Amino acid sequence: MRKLPILLTFIFSSVLIFAQTNELPKRNAFNLHIAVNDTSYYNEEIAASSFILPGNTIQLYPGEKVFIEVELIKNEIKSMKSVKENLHPEKTLVISFSQQTEGNMHQGMMLEIENPFDKKLEYKANIFLMNTQKWLITNVWPVRAKISSYESWQDLIITIGLSDWKLN
Repeated sequence: MRKLPILLTFIFSSVLIFAQTNELPKRNAFNLHIAVNDTSYYNEEIAASSFILPGNTIQLYPGEKVFIEVELIKNEIKSMKSVKENLHPEKTLVISFSQQTEGNMHQGMMLEIENPFDKKLEYKANIFLMNTQKWLITNVWPVRAKISSYESWQDLIITIGLSDWKLN
């Protein structure tokens, strides 16, 4: 009988600790469904995976929006973590990647990045194209301080990798 209060205390404490975390290290598995034209779609089962890969590389699929908390030391990015909610907007990048369609027709892809910092945010981007099934380097503009930037492509992009983040 004495074990029941101990067990209940453990369960309650575990729930409280788990409920208080804002971290969201992984996306849930999902079916990626992208319009190609009036009659065709690209479908792929995406396994549960991290938003942030080694080297602070962020990988996104169309339809995803993430909050990335950034830890700075002397204006240098030291670490990044994906979180459920934007509880610290002064240090959180908001990044979304989407497909634009008209009806069921692919029109283009769009990347939006909100920069909360007082300095210009620079990064590199690689895109994985449906047609070639290869990663390609693409050009992107830096995100000026305290604003959002938008990048767009006509290509049908399956996923995008964002890396080499720095503030200038």
